Amino acid sequence: MLNNCTFQGRFAADPEMRTTQSGLTVASFRMAVDRDNVGQDGRRATDWLNFVAWRKTAEFVCQYFRKGSTALVECQCQTRSYEDKNGQKRTATEFVVQKIHFCGPKTEQRVDDGGEAPPPGYQQPPYQNQQTQQMGFNTQSQRQQWQQSAPAGQQPGYSQGNPDDFSEIDDTDDLPF
Repeated sequence: MLNNCTFQGRFAADPEMRTTQSGLTVASFRMAVDRDNVGQDGRRATDWLNFVAWRKTAEFVCQYFRKGSTALVECQCQTRSYEDKNGQKRTATEFVVQKIHFCGPKTEQRVDDGGEAPPPGYQQPPYQNQQTQQMGFNTQSQRQQWQQSAPAGQQPGYSQGNPDDFSEIDDTDDLPF
């Protein structure tokens, strides 16, 4: 049988971590997940889903995600029965996290190293180490010359596709696969 679910949404609150009597770490959290369809009022309906993560995944979730964080969650649907404080039988449906991925911008994530987040509008300088070396730029002046001649917004190593940059491949040979 197949029981796989994938959701992308926002944390509705900070995840809560606890330890079971047997010593296992478990985290529970709730996410707001928008539906694909739009209602007559022009808005998307939102589902509020309950998630559970165990062991190292639970620790990871509690360390890196907070209320408002965007995440992609790969999980399995699970239904369980329990008795509430009044002795009433209840059923809960929750999603057991297998994997969780960051989806939001880096500025959304916490700064855990004791440093400060960059000021608004800060842009990291472009990375030019191996990439520029592989492009044949041997000196700083060659790199600067290329960057000044490149159109605005164009990344190093990418072009608009000049046909002279490509060679004709003889496709009459038999391929081994």
